[in-house]
Amino acid sequence: MLSPACSISIRDNIQVLHIDNAFASAQVALFGAHMLSFQPKSDLRERFWLSKAAKLDGVQAIRGGVPLCWPWFGDHQIKQIEPDNKDFPSHGYVRTQLWNIVKTLDTPKGTEVTLSPTTTQGAGFKGEAQLQLIITIGQHCSMQLVTSNVGSAHLEYRCALHSYFAISDIRTISLQGITGDYRDKTQDMQTFKTPSPYKFNAETDRVHLCQASNVTIVDKQLHTVIGSNGHDSLVVWNPWQDKSISMNDMEDEGYLTMVCVETAITQGEILAPGQSHVLTQIVY
Repeated sequence: MLSPACSISIRDNIQVLHIDNAFASAQVALFGAHMLSFQPKSDLRERFWLSKAAKLDGVQAIRGGVPLCWPWFGDHQIKQIEPDNKDFPSHGYVRTQLWNIVKTLDTPKGTEVTLSPTTTQGAGFKGEAQLQLIITIGQHCSMQLVTSNVGSAHLEYRCALHSYFAISDIRTISLQGITGDYRDKTQDMQTFKTPSPYKFNAETDRVHLCQASNVTIVDKQLHTVIGSNGHDSLVVWNPWQDKSISMNDMEDEGYLTMVCVETAITQGEILAPGQSHVLTQIVY
């Protein structure tokens, strides 16, 4: 039974959970537990970017919104040995699973939705885990990815809330709040100092070994604040023009109006039996 603020529709070939309460409206695809939209009613500004060419076929991962990366981030290690192996999809396998609604609850502060995947088992992952995504839609959008070790041995995993944020123009925005070193995927994972001011003029794919609790996207007079907790890294990504053109689920100029700021575990989290870990991102 859904709470009064929640309803379900079919969009192309996937089910979408709609949340509409006094504070905001939001949409979550049950395919991948994938946040598609969040609009606070205080300003009616969409926080997330969704590709106009995104595939909503229930097969291919959705381009935009907030994909869930678990139990690995990026390519699985086996890809280094077998680059053509398709059994180990980039960013793990839960983002292309059907997730189930565990509960929905309306409270004075908003609507809480709990989702769980069909299974946490898959090729390339050893361990017995329980996984839940807890979404709270109120004045802010909170996402908590909860991993629990329900087995008898230690387990290791990596994960991310791979959020795509809507912006006016990547060439004019800046980021505030990220400091320290980063590893640059476009330059063989060499280490560099975080730029200040933090602006964009080319393809960007950076793993910041930074545990900043708040990062701000400064877009002219508009600010989007991303709060993070339980992470060991922040990943910043924009594909720029050539890669946008090469993607079948992204319009050629799509890179201009999006930037990814991802709350992530890239260095690995190890859970003892009975332990849980919560990766949290809050969008203001």
